[in-house]
Amino acid sequence: MRQSIAWIACLLLFSASAVSAQTTFNPKVGVNVSGLDAKFSDYKTEARAGWNAGFDLRSGRGIFFLNPGVHYFSYTARLIQDPESNGNNVSFKDETTIQSLKVPLNIGLRLTGDNGILGIHAKGGITPTYVLNVKERPNFSLNVDDLNRFTWGANVGVGVDILFLTAELNYEMGLNDYFKNVEGKNNTLTLSVGLKF
Repeated sequence: MRQSIAWIACLLLFSASAVSAQTTFNPKVGVNVSGLDAKFSDYKTEARAGWNAGFDLRSGRGIFFLNPGVHYFSYTARLIQDPESNGNNVSFKDETTIQSLKVPLNIGLRLTGDNGILGIHAKGGITPTYVLNVKERPNFSLNVDDLNRFTWGANVGVGVDILFLTAELNYEMGLNDYFKNVEGKNNTLTLSVGLKF
């Protein structure tokens, strides 16, 4: 029930932004590094680098603006088997890909205005995330049932606009456990570049 309410709130915020008198569209692509660290009974998993693509909206006049977005994230999780669990003192490693949909809901602050050649802004908010898929490996699997499909994060970021080009650095801190019944949050650092129009 709470998940449904959260997604409905996201859609309402997007609708309000889309009809605003001044809305900027900001498609972007980037790379991300996740700090995921959890320990299961026989292996541990560590998240590594990945890529992302999506768009943000900037809606509102003046110093503050609404900044919702929709982004597809793909990153690699490395699975490391505990040598004691396989009886041969050999550490087995494999990697799998996790795909997620993130819907950040941010409030932005224009630090240098928005109409010049150079613009700098900061933002912060919350990020609901839904895990779409996990690529399973035949001999060493981590599947989507091992994860909490819906999680929350708190994020902050800073961006630079040069004419119609944008670059942004964003950090998201996981607010709840990424895995079911196992402690471990997913913290993500993202560097993205895109266009603004």
